[in-house]
Amino acid sequence: MGARGRWAAAVGLVVVATGAAAVIGLRAEMDRKIAMALESALGAGTLPRLEIARVALWPWGPMEIDGALTLTRTAGYGLTGQIVVSGSVVLGIGSDGVTVTPSSCLTVRADGMALNQSPLALPEAGALCEEESGPALNWRPDVGPTLAARLTVPRLASPTQAWAVEGIRLSFRHAPGQLLTLDAAATLHHTPAEQPVKPQAKPVLAPLTVAVQAARATPTAAWTLSGAVRALDGGLTIHATATHDPLSNSGRLDLRSDPLRVGGAGVALAALSPRLARVAQAVTGRLTAKARLTWTGEPGTGEARTGEWAVRSSGDVRIEGGGATLGPVRVAGVNGVVALSSLWPPVVPDGQRLAVALLDVGIPLTDGVIRFGYGRDRRVDVDEAVWRWGGGTLKAEPFELSPSAPNGLVTLRADGVDLGALLDLIRVDGVAANGRLSGRLPVRIGNGRVVLDGAVFDAAGAGTLRYAPAEPPPGLSGPEGSPTQLLLGALSDFRYDSLRLTLEGEAGGELRAGLSVRGANPAFYDGHPVSLNLTLSGALDRIVRQSLDTYRIPDAVRDRMTGFDQPKDP
Repeated sequence: MGARGRWAAAVGLVVVATGAAAVIGLRAEMDRKIAMALESALGAGTLPRLEIARVALWPWGPMEIDGALTLTRTAGYGLTGQIVVSGSVVLGIGSDGVTVTPSSCLTVRADGMALNQSPLALPEAGALCEEESGPALNWRPDVGPTLAARLTVPRLASPTQAWAVEGIRLSFRHAPGQLLTLDAAATLHHTPAEQPVKPQAKPVLAPLTVAVQAARATPTAAWTLSGAVRALDGGLTIHATATHDPLSNSGRLDLRSDPLRVGGAGVALAALSPRLARVAQAVTGRLTAKARLTWTGEPGTGEARTGEWAVRSSGDVRIEGGGATLGPVRVAGVNGVVALSSLWPPVVPDGQRLAVALLDVGIPLTDGVIRFGYGRDRRVDVDEAVWRWGGGTLKAEPFELSPSAPNGLVTLRADGVDLGALLDLIRVDGVAANGRLSGRLPVRIGNGRVVLDGAVFDAAGAGTLRYAPAEPPPGLSGPEGSPTQLLLGALSDFRYDSLRLTLEGEAGGELRAGLSVRGANPAFYDGHPVSLNLTLSGALDRIVRQSLDTYRIPDAVRDRMTGFDQPKDP
């Protein structure tokens, strides 16, 4: 090799060495700068690591970089684990600034993710892509960075909490001097089948489609959010607004549903909530709900903190014309507003009032008002229940029942019950009576049955009892002068001094009444006193239609329903 050749080779080696050193230095500097920027942007508790596998730098074109960005979350917002973003990006450097554009969509994977120590699964990789409007990042020295990107994730699931989010789409845009905006959409599923403990469990709710828009003006300004949750092709719509202050780590979410009509021409309960449909059948009515969630974390400078979050939830549900069958019990004409002090688990504080047109527990109780609560033990605690029955009132002693598996004894105290109206329940042709009764009516609920367990009523004073059927039943038929004919004669105009009525039977079956009376018929044996013991039975009158037609919601309950639409103080 001549002197010129050796000189050229030496120059070439120097150029290659210098270029290699420059690339190595560039990669190291890029690692350091990008890691610092990400840690500052994502806050404390996030450890970014950038690994650049290849840098292609050409004098006549942009720079192409292959690598992977690993974000390790150790604390904050209850989220931990690793997210790895990998792929190739094109770095363009021009006189007007720098652009960063993915060569194709970047791959997003997760490893060891957990939310509040509940594992999160990302079975399929997500994709981070540029928006059609331009590069993912456009930075100009005199203006600053402009961001525009789109993230899609096929499925994110929490097997232990039995939920999954599918079809996640998140677009974010930010330009200097403008709001940072986020548009997100996804479908939320309750997935009890993923729990090995209860493979036959039913979902709590139908799949919910969520669409939200969020924005904030500056890195320290509060986030504002608005959106909607929909299910059943719009049959259920819930509107949402929210704010979050990164300085105090506190925020609030308000939810308000459009009126939801259940049953009839509306939404079937089984489609809305398969799990609830196992508890209640033939559900009807119109429901409107609103809810509020507030949260507070450890105050800071907008960074995520490691402390526990205090989350509170509450809500109100307005029920109009509600009805349902709960095992052997049927209710109709339910109206009122129920407050919840916690949404999950649902807790209804004591003292909530509902007006109920009909409660059928083997006998029809009408025009009722119930004062109740529902606790974390999943039992309804009824402090007061007053009903109109047979022209008088029935008042329940305090009791507790589980809605999903009602089992227990409910004792009702009767006062001022009309004997004639009570006998009308048995539907025995030709019976008529007057007088007022008081007594005790135990109702035993369990194993899908409602049984009247030895109800006893005594007359408050004297009255009349008449039994004159158009066609006497076979047991009371007989020739003139027979004992059965004499009994019918005595009952044709019986004036009693004392009377006791007992009731036994099962809802949907026969109601048996025992009648013990002492008195006389002025036209029977010259009014000689006699004692009679009778047994009557007949099919139960399950619905008193006239009572429902004339039913009127009490003023106190109606006032709460009217005030439901009025805003509450924050």
